Amino acid sequence: MPKFAREPKKKISEMTKMERWMAYFANQLDDHEREELAMSDAAISGAMDAARVFLADDDERWNYINRQMAILDYNSGIQDSREEGLKEGRREGLREGRKEGRREGRREGIGIGRVGMLAELVRDGILTPGQAAEKAGMPEKEFQKAMENLEMSNEETP
Repeated sequence: MPKFAREPKKKISEMTKMERWMAYFANQLDDHEREELAMSDAAISGAMDAARVFLADDDERWNYINRQMAILDYNSGIQDSREEGLKEGRREGLREGRKEGRREGRREGIGIGRVGMLAELVRDGILTPGQAAEKAGMPEKEFQKAMENLEMSNEETP
């Protein structure tokens, strides 16, 4: 409680309940002030008694320390497991995303290749745009737009 320690000391009788608890936890009181503090607040007196009993009993203190260490170990394990789960989830997501991207790319490539092949047949006069669109499994307007896009991309490619 650095801020509490820097402030000028007040008399225990002038302190608010919060200030008395801060004085207790700051542990900067002399014996007389600790006694006055215990007499001014029954709850603080009970806390002081409990601390005395706790500090006097080695078994109780070691049980407490071991319990706290077990809680910290458990919480640390939970946190480590959570972080590992998140990492594994990201890795799996990337793998699935790449796999799906490859599948989509192949489908689009096959679709573009198929439209390109059918567009060649239309340009050569073998098929009508309507027939080519039907073979491509799309409406004629959509097929004609795809043909235009292919022609534009072919013009841009050196």
